[in-house]
Amino acid sequence: MNGSRYTGIPDACVEALLDRTLAELSGEIASLDLPCLHAVVLGGGYGRGEGGVLHTPSGGKLYNDLDFFVFSQGADSSAAVRIDRALKKISLRHEKMLNVAVDFGPVKNIETLHRVSSTLMFQELLRGWFPVWGEAELGKWIPALEPACLPFSEAVRLLLNRGMGLIFAGEYLKSGRNDPDFIVRNMNKALLGGADALLIASGHYAWHGRDRVAVFADLTAKEGLPPEWASLYEKAFRWKLEPEPVLPGDPEQVWRGCRRFYLDCVCRCAGVPAGSPAARVADGLHRRVRKERSLKNLLRWLLRAHRLPGAATVFDPPVVPVLGMLYGELSASETFLTASPLLRGSWKLFN
Repeated sequence: MNGSRYTGIPDACVEALLDRTLAELSGEIASLDLPCLHAVVLGGGYGRGEGGVLHTPSGGKLYNDLDFFVFSQGADSSAAVRIDRALKKISLRHEKMLNVAVDFGPVKNIETLHRVSSTLMFQELLRGWFPVWGEAELGKWIPALEPACLPFSEAVRLLLNRGMGLIFAGEYLKSGRNDPDFIVRNMNKALLGGADALLIASGHYAWHGRDRVAVFADLTAKEGLPPEWASLYEKAFRWKLEPEPVLPGDPEQVWRGCRRFYLDCVCRCAGVPAGSPAARVADGLHRRVRKERSLKNLLRWLLRAHRLPGAATVFDPPVVPVLGMLYGELSASETFLTASPLLRGSWKLFN
């Protein structure tokens, strides 16, 4: 424990602000006429006590989004729409005041939580959340999994999202767009995501960030991974707790280093040597996800994309062939690139 309810680095300003904000949100939610709404909790970094603190001359500020999880009981589709719309109005008001995103996730019926219980998002929520309104009993609603039981596709999903962020950071640098916060944040996320995916794929994930830093250091030593990997991961985690949205002296060189680390992590997760060609990586990912193949995955392609991937991967979780596509594009360019329309569109459909 670090003595903080919400942040990885204790900060009195941020603590007080979140206490006030959550109390205000609780009162606003209580005033809504939504009979099926059952509970709202704060998750994400601040819910786990690992939120970031942006240090400024006037004191600590919020940095991360506020991620709220919304639970209903017996809500049909029309009731769910009413809940989501009502909470969206609340979020817009508070975003203007806080200057960070206030995200109420789509309402989930308690009765259907078993469908998402194996995801990294909900397993992490189970290990760290803060009550906002209603009576939340997450320990009863969400079956707890051991880290080794997380599906391999969760590592793939993490790699896919962090890889796209890295590509977007490169696009910003290539175009000269002046947004150091976005660029540096996504480079650090690529380091964190690559290492976290390796931990998931190896069955050694830990639910809390500081524990993951220690576990990843052990993994790099035991597996003979480059010794600097542990240092890169620790520095990225420290940046997450105390972000500094300032470009490094040579941002292209740093981006290249993040790219190399990320690509090597993809290869490692796929069970192939670093620097492997895209076809071999795609085949490795396909083999590792064999336990998750289903007809439902084929239907996802048909209903969302109105097309099918290669015949070998039609039953794989869609994030698997999309990650293979991303690896192919990112590994083919030593410098900044622009994601192809096909990759960008597929990511938007399945991330």
